[in-house]
Amino acid sequence: MKLSKIFLFLLFSKLCIYSQKIPIENNSKQILPIDFDGCVKNITIKSLYFNEKNKTIDTTAMIYKVLFAQNGNITKQMYFDKSDDNEWKTIEYDELERIKTIKTKKDGKIWVISEQFFNTFSTHPDSTTINHVGDKYKEKYINLFNKKNLIRQEYYAQDTLRHYNTYIYDNKKRLIKDNFYNTKNGFGITLGKSITGYKDEKTLHSNDSIIYEYKKIKDTLITIKHQPKIWNEIKKEIKSNNFSSVIVEKYNRDFLDNASHTYKSKDSIFNFTYYYNGKKEIRSFYKTITTPTSVVSNWKSDGYYNSEEKTATVYIEFEFDVYNNWIKKKYSKDKIIISQISRKIEYYCK
Repeated sequence: MKLSKIFLFLLFSKLCIYSQKIPIENNSKQILPIDFDGCVKNITIKSLYFNEKNKTIDTTAMIYKVLFAQNGNITKQMYFDKSDDNEWKTIEYDELERIKTIKTKKDGKIWVISEQFFNTFSTHPDSTTINHVGDKYKEKYINLFNKKNLIRQEYYAQDTLRHYNTYIYDNKKRLIKDNFYNTKNGFGITLGKSITGYKDEKTLHSNDSIIYEYKKIKDTLITIKHQPKIWNEIKKEIKSNNFSSVIVEKYNRDFLDNASHTYKSKDSIFNFTYYYNGKKEIRSFYKTITTPTSVVSNWKSDGYYNSEEKTATVYIEFEFDVYNNWIKKKYSKDKIIISQISRKIEYYCK
């Protein structure tokens, strides 16, 4: 199934990006429209996307259902293909809202594509197993802890240790160093004859480290993350009861590649991202201002055919149930509906 392949690609592509890797992250409350008030038992969501082609409307639909415990925590997510009779993926959670299993259906058979086991004190699981659908290839992460701190993470493929990371903390329990170590069974790079002059040779990815530094200037927390002489990331944060502001600058060696600024207040989100050229000039940018009733976007790319600055506004309309939870959300541009989300909500209370 196409959607499952996309999901697996996103899942596995994240494994090599982050320090202290969480191969399977529970970000459902950030990416799914499941905001609510009151004693909600479950929400069935149908998302429609409209694309106009040759004056006819093509519609793409996604259907999923989310179940909640009485304390509001997610217990299960179910994804459906075209109708709520064909469930193709299920995610199950523990009582602390951590993902236990992910299952998918293919050719009438249920596959467990991931399984996790947790301790009682960490969002990092003790172990994560990932099975590739349709074959016998298996990946596994094992985490080791000391006084609730993750100090070592091992990565296995086909039950063989390929590489591992160790983590060092300061006296405030903040991560200050992430060390990466390959093994003789690690995934290396094959150098061809044209490079070696003799024969194909395999060389391991080099061991390296990521260093973290922390500063505070008045109310601003600054986090510096860098791999010496390769890349550098500077994050500046300030938070209060009324707003938060985060600026992230990413450097390739000493070259500022891009910078983003996210400002959140009670009813709005401002997000600006800028990309720079070698002369420190802005070569492209993307800006959005999101409020409960609209999303205003302004952008400019550096492509040859798309170099003009553009602006678009999407308006949002709501319908609510008797518990004041929204049950329909319409997005429109130029007075044409481009997407719609409908929700059927069941409650524990009546």
